[in-house]
Amino acid sequence: MKLTTEKQFEALFKENWQQMYLAGYTRLPDHQIVEDMIQEIFIDIWKRREEIHFDKDPKIYLLTAVKYQVLKHLDRSISFASLTDNSECGQISEEADILSLDEVFEKIEVAVDKLSQRSAEIFKLSKFEGKSVDEIAQGLQISPQTVHNSLSSSLKILRRELGSLGAVLIFCLS
Repeated sequence: MKLTTEKQFEALFKENWQQMYLAGYTRLPDHQIVEDMIQEIFIDIWKRREEIHFDKDPKIYLLTAVKYQVLKHLDRSISFASLTDNSECGQISEEADILSLDEVFEKIEVAVDKLSQRSAEIFKLSKFEGKSVDEIAQGLQISPQTVHNSLSSSLKILRRELGSLGAVLIFCLS
């Protein structure tokens, strides 16, 4: 899907802003900052509307963008002194800064595609759609423990697939 008209862009915004807001506010409980992040995401999408193609569900892209923006905000909020105490965190931050949002999303999407169909479904429901373990278990008619086990093994696989970005992913999605 490509955004070619203002009407399509407006529909994308109207369909997704509330879920984006909830995802951001869950991780960063500051109304103004989360609203600003969502605005920045949509400004960026509008500016790059000719380049961006949503091959899959745009909701996944948008929620990933929110999580990445939260991470960037938190990274900026951490003092430089605390970063120098943890060289691995500094390395992750540098790599995340070098990659564009599209590249991060693409890497995550490729890694999630390597999961089994059921694990990917559980992972997306939990991390991209923000559903609780109980909601997923009930919806898929499986036990909550099965959901926990699937999420745990999925995160291990994603950490391995994404290398140092795996730590960023775990931080953003927890």
